[in-house]
Amino acid sequence: MAGSFSNSNGAEGTPEGVPYATRRTVEIWTAASAALIGVVAVSESLTHDIGWDESGPGSGYFPFRIGLLLIAVAVVRLLQIRLKPDSTTSGTFVTREELGRSFSVLWPTVVLAAAMIPLGCYVPSAVYLAWMMRRHGGYGWLLSAAYGVAIAVVFFLVFDLWFRVPLAKGPVEAALGLY
Repeated sequence: MAGSFSNSNGAEGTPEGVPYATRRTVEIWTAASAALIGVVAVSESLTHDIGWDESGPGSGYFPFRIGLLLIAVAVVRLLQIRLKPDSTTSGTFVTREELGRSFSVLWPTVVLAAAMIPLGCYVPSAVYLAWMMRRHGGYGWLLSAAYGVAIAVVFFLVFDLWFRVPLAKGPVEAALGLY
């Protein structure tokens, strides 16, 4: 692998960081996850009619077949991985540094989604935008907060007033009388 090196414990890495997951490991977990989803789809569809009668397919017909296809594809992929030489499925999939960057976007997004339930769309979106501008954009807190609030106001004007498609509101909007 070009640009690779061995770290102190002998593991091969890349200049960006120590490997956290290999391609082979990720492919195995992905195939196993697809198979599990297929098993769930098949087992759940068996609680419905999976046949076809004069009125057409039963409610479990398509989910059952899609589940079987998922299981079959996953098994084929696992066999391919097993039969391939390690050199074709080895290599770094992600380093700790890259995974950290991904999680630095994922966790605030998860918090945003969870916060929208009790707080509505506008306040969590403004906080999220301000946080992401500060954390990933390197902007100051004042500018980040100003943009977060400005975009939330624009969303309110566009969706609630112009399109007349109200987004979820929370206690702050209720306190401001925006219901």
